[in-house]
Amino acid sequence: MPDGDLPTGTLEAALAAASRADQRLREAIDVLPQGVVFLDEEGRYILWNRKYEEIYCRSADLLEPGARLADTLRVGVQRGDYPEAMGREEEWLNDRLALIQQPTSRHEQRLSNGRCILIEERKTEDGGSIGLRVDITDLKQKEESFRLLFEQNPLAMLVHDSGTGRINTANQSACRLFGYSAAEMSGLNARKLFGEDNWAAAARMLAARNPTRDAGWQMLRRDGEVVEAVVSTRRLLLDGVEVTIVSIFDVTERRRIEQRMEHMARHDELTGLANRSHCRDTLRNMLDAASPAETVTLALIDLDHFKTVNDTYGHHFGDALLTDAARRMRELVPPGALLCRIGGDEFAIIFRRSSLTQAELVSKAIIATLSEPFHVHGNTLHIGATVGFASAPFDSTDHETLMRFADLALYAAKAERRGSCRAFEMALDEAAQAKSRLEKDLRQAVRDGELEVHYQPLLNLETNTIECCEALLRWNHAERGQVSPEVFIPLAEELGLIDKLGRFVLQTACHEAMKWPDDVRLSVNVSPVQFRNGNLLGTVINALSSSGLAADRLELEITEAVLMERGPRPAAIIRNLRSFGIGISLDDFGTGYSSLSYLLNYPFTKIKIDKSFILNLHEEANSRAVIRAVIGLGRSLGLTVAAEGIESEVEREYLRAEGCTQGQGFLFGRPQPGTMLRFSSQPSSALDAA
Repeated sequence: MPDGDLPTGTLEAALAAASRADQRLREAIDVLPQGVVFLDEEGRYILWNRKYEEIYCRSADLLEPGARLADTLRVGVQRGDYPEAMGREEEWLNDRLALIQQPTSRHEQRLSNGRCILIEERKTEDGGSIGLRVDITDLKQKEESFRLLFEQNPLAMLVHDSGTGRINTANQSACRLFGYSAAEMSGLNARKLFGEDNWAAAARMLAARNPTRDAGWQMLRRDGEVVEAVVSTRRLLLDGVEVTIVSIFDVTERRRIEQRMEHMARHDELTGLANRSHCRDTLRNMLDAASPAETVTLALIDLDHFKTVNDTYGHHFGDALLTDAARRMRELVPPGALLCRIGGDEFAIIFRRSSLTQAELVSKAIIATLSEPFHVHGNTLHIGATVGFASAPFDSTDHETLMRFADLALYAAKAERRGSCRAFEMALDEAAQAKSRLEKDLRQAVRDGELEVHYQPLLNLETNTIECCEALLRWNHAERGQVSPEVFIPLAEELGLIDKLGRFVLQTACHEAMKWPDDVRLSVNVSPVQFRNGNLLGTVINALSSSGLAADRLELEITEAVLMERGPRPAAIIRNLRSFGIGISLDDFGTGYSSLSYLLNYPFTKIKIDKSFILNLHEEANSRAVIRAVIGLGRSLGLTVAAEGIESEVEREYLRAEGCTQGQGFLFGRPQPGTMLRFSSQPSSALDAA
């Protein structure tokens, strides 16, 4: 047997083994997720796997052992399988074949079906080549989506390389935000954006593998302007390099708006001063931080006559005046003190580490400067100021209590003399507590019907017969006893109860008067507040209708305070009442400023001489002169003249002799329940009511 010849059985075994090896190789490469192709030294197909066929499915009919790759590429170009070759077919083919002959690095290939293939090829020892094909279409789409999102994002975004500390790239939003061009941003040291002071902390954030969310930073523009930013980071691989994606949300304007809103929430928009909320917070904080020996004084300032300016000239003038008043006060407030506007025309000053004397001196200076004329829109306006103050630790160390005490001092100063200042005294709180208890008792008395109507007769001084009875409200308190009307009537007006009490008196008195002789009239006092509220006419008509009392038997007593109300309403109400036949009596005549002019301008039916003149009848010649003049005036105007406060026969006889029509006083009877009134046609019986 010649050398090199193998037995037939041995050759067949070798061929079978080779076939099995080939089969196993095919099976092995078929399960690979990448496309695999083997070419010989002449570029002819030797072996390929299923994934390769799937990738080049449009050229799969050309794949067979021995076929040249160059031929399949040319046919594929003719079919349009390779869009990148369009218009440069030969050039593209030459470039592609050159890469096979001398592979250098990975490269990408686009197919007509939209797939993107990553190609990596290696030469074998026998001159052939092995090629790998990886479908990176999804990866490229994600990368393109990221780049699109990155470039077109309105949010500023950076790609930072923690290894170099520099910015690889930045989108247009980031370039605009920081004032750099795209070229300048590429390679820029990130510390220039974060600043030297913050760089150590910023570098840690940019290098951290865990993402950062919504971290607040002050970053720097190219011109040095500070940018308030919210920064988020995320580490990822980009083009094979681990980088940090930095998202930057510019909140500079939002911070400015927030700061502006916070300022507005704590400051008065008109004057720029601290508002009531700021005043309370500052006072509380000062008191909490003050040492036991440290003085904190709160002064409350109320502008006098400001409402008159507002009502006369309008809010435009009022606002200008308030602004000027705030400016004047600000110039007098010492350093460390806080000037606040806590209401319409109410201001406050919180003094810290100032003595009571210093606070009082500043308060008096403010009163003086606000008493000077104000020149507003060509008009000269005059106001003033009243001040009340309280101090810690002397009066209280609680901020709410200190504010209340200062308010009580202000209220007391206004009640005594406007244009003054007053410090708090404990007696003011005691009086306020007593008033509060009285208010509570009065509300309960009104709710439970504890008030009663009493009646005091008015007699004809010639005949001694009762011609009228005045309805008077009385309050007999279970513990306090008889509470004076001079105490509870003003309180009822203040509490808004006077309308309810007025209705009660009118309804009760009108029903009671229906039991009297037809020639006896009923007199009921009316509060200025009832005129102001505008419900008086309806209340009177309802009382007359429900009781059946004739309108000409009712007369209403009003004081000069009603007539001093601005506007046409009081005059219109009085004239409407007279049109129904209801009498109108001017009470306390002679004690006001313009009583005489009122007699000429309003349709009164009676005037009542104030009891102060009767008390001084024997000692004051002036009182007798006034009485004589009033009686003469009433007679000449055709009015009934009644005198109050008659307590002696001498006073009655004098008034009768002077021509006074009616008399009222303890001589004839005290106020008493209607059940105790006695009426008779006999002249002497009028005294029975006493």
